[in-house]
Amino acid sequence: MDTDKIRAKIMSELGSHIEFVADRLFKLSMTGQPCDVTFYRRKPALDVVIDQKLNIAMMYGAGVTKMMEMLSSINLSNGEKINIRDIWTLNPMPKGGLSNEQLASIDLSEGEERIGPNGETTRKMISDTYHCSSKEEEDFFLRRFLAS
Repeated sequence: MDTDKIRAKIMSELGSHIEFVADRLFKLSMTGQPCDVTFYRRKPALDVVIDQKLNIAMMYGAGVTKMMEMLSSINLSNGEKINIRDIWTLNPMPKGGLSNEQLASIDLSEGEERIGPNGETTRKMISDTYHCSSKEEEDFFLRRFLAS
């Protein structure tokens, strides 16, 4: 996998990080697919659904002012309100969640692949974005990510 080519394609199609996040937010809002939302400065919100009002407003032509207001106060299914600027990643998860059996069957060696922009492993990127504080947390979130 050539990460430079992937990154260049993403940037050419979606532009900045915030544009990429916005695109994913609208898609997840439209489909109702659960996701893990990771943040720059805190632990993630797990298995949440993005409020469909976000996509509905976009589809029906809400103006820039209304969309900016909505993106600064996004409703999650767990009751939280978040700002798009605080989002680091959106990781789609399967509807119905992941069973303990599914998680246990994941080969964690895939997490040692160097795929990051500076040669980081998948494990390192998951540890950073999910703000893991132990090897057990790293393993748990890496399993979730790989299983999804």
